[in-house]
Amino acid sequence: MRRATIAIATILTAAGGGAFADCEDVNLYDVSGGSFVLDSSLINAWSASGTPVDLVVPMFVIEHPRGLVLFDTGIAAAVADGGCADYWGDGLCNFVTPKWTREDVVDRKLARIGHALADVTHVVHSHFHVDHVGNIEMFPEAVHVVQKAEIQHAWWPEKMFRGPFLLKDYDEARDFQYMELAGDFDLFGDGCIEVLSTPGHTPGHQSLAVRLPRTGTVILTGDTMYAPEHLAGTAVPGYTQDVSANLASNERLKWLRDAEGAEIWITHDMAQHKARRHLEPYE
Repeated sequence: MRRATIAIATILTAAGGGAFADCEDVNLYDVSGGSFVLDSSLINAWSASGTPVDLVVPMFVIEHPRGLVLFDTGIAAAVADGGCADYWGDGLCNFVTPKWTREDVVDRKLARIGHALADVTHVVHSHFHVDHVGNIEMFPEAVHVVQKAEIQHAWWPEKMFRGPFLLKDYDEARDFQYMELAGDFDLFGDGCIEVLSTPGHTPGHQSLAVRLPRTGTVILTGDTMYAPEHLAGTAVPGYTQDVSANLASNERLKWLRDAEGAEIWITHDMAQHKARRHLEPYE
């Protein structure tokens, strides 16, 4: 942890305190799209049920001189345009109701920013729920960056939390190349893209810090927090496997925000999504 802190401080000093000189050629794209509906009681614990809430399906692309990085792959293409019941089954479709078209799928989004599936060198998985890992099998040649605890849990989830883990999303990906982590990891050793271990929502959940030359640090939360109330500390995430660990992970991201003057992007939040640029680079 001390080495990582020193590395970050060195980059801050070199960049004049606000941006990251070593990350000059790094660009971040928000390619999120489509949405799904959850009951409000699954957003905030102890809240009344019966109110539908729209959540955006998060996906992000980072251009780095040493590779093209994708953070999450979204909902499976097979779900698009009315395919939910056939692929997910009625039970899951009623629990997580997608509004998902073929144009929302990650391959089409990559094409719109000038990239092909084969260009992606690294896929960082926040976790293996159906709205995040659905198209992993589109990337057989990439390095898949995942916490070891997550991949083990995805293959054998606890029974009461099994619902959002759909084995058919990744059953053909078993022999892919996995970078199995047990904590934080600086992806290219330059401080520009840092994987952050943030367990709680799932046992091996992880978030991502992207350090940009002009924008500064952007923290992509994954499902560590998925509503503004979680960032404000006024509500507890409703769907989480370990509440205490989840809250500790939230606090960790907020401390990082304060240390670096970072932006926290709540990646499922529809209001934040609408306020951001899409398919255009953040530099």
